[in-house]
Amino acid sequence: MIKSISINQYRKLKNCKLDFTSNLNAISGTNGTCKTSLLHMISNSCKAVTKTSAWVKDKNCLQIINSVNDVTNPKVESLTRGDKKYNDPAHGVSGVLFNVEYYDHSSLDFRRHNSSTSTRYAIKPMYQRGSGDSLPSCPVIYLGLSRLMPYGEFKNDDALKDIKKGLPDDYQEELAKLYESFTHYAISNTSIQQMGDVKTRAEFSSEFEGIDSNTISAGEDNLYIILLAIMSLRYYFESIDSHNTVESILLVDELDATLHPAFQIKLLQLLRNYSQKYRMQVVFTTHSMTMIEDLLSKHDNVFYLIDNITSVVLMEDPDLFKIRMHLSSLTKEEIYLDKVIPVFTEDEEARFILDMLLKYYEEKKPEFRGVRRFFHFVNVNLGADNLRNIFEDLKLLRSTMKAICVLDGDHNTDLSNNIVALPGKNMVQAGYGLSPEKLLVEYANILYEKDDPFWVDNSIISIGYGKAMYLEKVANVIRKYEEKPDPSVKERIFYKNVFNSNKSFFELLFKHWLNNTNNRSEKYRFYTELRTLFLKNARYNDINPEEWPEKKD
Repeated sequence: MIKSISINQYRKLKNCKLDFTSNLNAISGTNGTCKTSLLHMISNSCKAVTKTSAWVKDKNCLQIINSVNDVTNPKVESLTRGDKKYNDPAHGVSGVLFNVEYYDHSSLDFRRHNSSTSTRYAIKPMYQRGSGDSLPSCPVIYLGLSRLMPYGEFKNDDALKDIKKGLPDDYQEELAKLYESFTHYAISNTSIQQMGDVKTRAEFSSEFEGIDSNTISAGEDNLYIILLAIMSLRYYFESIDSHNTVESILLVDELDATLHPAFQIKLLQLLRNYSQKYRMQVVFTTHSMTMIEDLLSKHDNVFYLIDNITSVVLMEDPDLFKIRMHLSSLTKEEIYLDKVIPVFTEDEEARFILDMLLKYYEEKKPEFRGVRRFFHFVNVNLGADNLRNIFEDLKLLRSTMKAICVLDGDHNTDLSNNIVALPGKNMVQAGYGLSPEKLLVEYANILYEKDDPFWVDNSIISIGYGKAMYLEKVANVIRKYEEKPDPSVKERIFYKNVFNSNKSFFELLFKHWLNNTNNRSEKYRFYTELRTLFLKNARYNDINPEEWPEKKD
């Protein structure tokens, strides 16, 4: 029914537009962001369906729906009933406060209309003279917070009143099945009861001793009231002959209130199904991160309103992490405190090389800046075979570990098992994988043969290295080992010792390797594969995948 609301000013809502879907629409935000006001603005934009409406075939359905649901088609003035003084909803603004566009492509402007009661006002459409405009007819069920009042806290027994008319038997049976699917209680002897002017609720018994409508929890009572409203609008849909995009509207303030997270998820799925099948537009407010996460993952329509003290700002492109930050009143740094992806490597040398790689990406790639902090290097040394065995154990990987394995360049990448290999392809021996230590030694030899300017750079000279020192401390040491290997020292350990004995030199050498355009393909390969694994594991570690966006043009 409601396609969009364009607001000039209404309370703290100013110069904003909300586009609604015909199915589920969630509104979230901190207290004081006019969420309930939006629900009333929607209801205010429709008038009640009457028995004279030609499309209503079952004339009894309207009376029944109105009697079994506490509030239908409320207007904005009901929000101002308790005001002690006149509170202007748009101080200094005259004329149009907001415009509503409907799914039939019509639209109406709305203005304030002060009532004879000095503290109250109404919001009414601005009909053009002779236009024939009128509010569209649509049944609206509004479930406010009064539905949450427990039966046991209602003290006025004289105000309890049984409602004679209820939903037809087949709808009551379907409602009982829905309720049982949530609570596992098979209920019977159902009737509708009015608790004074507080709320309308169900009176029923169950198959279990001591469990009935008077002893169930507040959440179970709330759930029944919501399911009753859903079933009422299904009854309306099946009682009319109409083909509108939206046939009815369900408005719920704090849909998640008193409901267990499992109920919340199940209720959202039920609302998706019913809203599509019975053309029911559902708009509700919520503070539940459980609901918000499910809504966003299913691509439902979510509005998040930010309190800007004197106004309300509509968050652009809301996502789970932005919303969590605002709902929790956390800064970005606080929300990501201790939120990291564990990274396993073979040894300290690999962690040294990996850290240099990430620093290089931070410097060269704007989209990577700020991502480095999400990688936690696990300070443990495990051989490649042991790491592969761990990360190829699907039960371990899926149930307990949402981590990344970084192997040396003499191994292969396996993204399906969260494994990525460090750069290791020598630019001369394409396709030949090398460990970090051997890669750098091979690269140094290439620079040596080319008489590259690297050897006379001030940074190299300042740490006492040059071609002669490289020959003495690195090349000749390696040549002697290869000519006569020491059986007590494994080759891998030997190369690590050479690396660590000349760490400052190899650090500068790797920086040169990183800035050499001939190595672009290996740097790009590792970057893209690491990003793939970041996106794959981020959500599991409560990190927004959008923290590492695609390359910016």
